[in-house]
Amino acid sequence: MHASDDFYFLRFEHRPLNPEQLDQLKRAAEHAAREHRAQLVRNLGSAALASLRSATRGVESIIRVFGHRAAAAVRAGCSAYADWRERRAAVKELAALDDRTLRDLGLTRSEIEYVVRRDAARSSKRHAPARQLTAPAGTAANRRPAPSIGKRAA
Repeated sequence: MHASDDFYFLRFEHRPLNPEQLDQLKRAAEHAAREHRAQLVRNLGSAALASLRSATRGVESIIRVFGHRAAAAVRAGCSAYADWRERRAAVKELAALDDRTLRDLGLTRSEIEYVVRRDAARSSKRHAPARQLTAPAGTAANRRPAPSIGKRAA
């Protein structure tokens, strides 16, 4: 090995390419560019697919939360409707009584709806913690007491 070979990179020998070699070089460069572009497109597609998958997971969780909240709203609406029907039945039952019986109970016809609504609000406030208990069916915690109607002496 010569000492001048250490500095080979400093030597530059220029040889012109003939047209066939130039075409071959162009084809090789085009082929390499196509391969590189195809690899970039594959990588971009993979990244887009991964981001869509993660977005889908986010949408799934949003839909799940929305579904739970919608179900809770439906349950609350059904419960409110059932309570309203109970109050309407109580009002109809009291309205079916004659005036003398209502007087014995200490009520007038104009007080019926007020008393039923007030007693329903009282019993729901009083029994709200009892509804959260997990007692077996048929125990005292699951029984709802009858609404009390204040009596006045006639």
